[in-house]
Amino acid sequence: MTRFTINKKTYTAKPFDYNLICDLEELGCSLEKMKTQQTATLRAYFALCAEINTKDAGEELENHMINGGNLKEIVTAIEKELEKSEFLNAIKNSSSEENEE
Repeated sequence: MTRFTINKKTYTAKPFDYNLICDLEELGCSLEKMKTQQTATLRAYFALCAEINTKDAGEELENHMINGGNLKEIVTAIEKELEKSEFLNAIKNSSSEENEE
């Protein structure tokens, strides 16, 4: 279980399963745009983990940064969850097999 801290509160990172990806898309973030919309993706992911709306999530992240925090923990948590996602790994394996045919 991956955890990260924002404003001295610890959160559990959510796994990148089918439902989380749908939730991120509903918040305007997609896997394809994660690298070009990093701040929006971080805010949306944090909102889902903290179970708050994106406006409140943005304020929490902003306050965290203003008070000397950084986003390294949440970025690392996202990277770990992406890496161990059974759903995303299944998609990658399916694509690899299709390309081999």
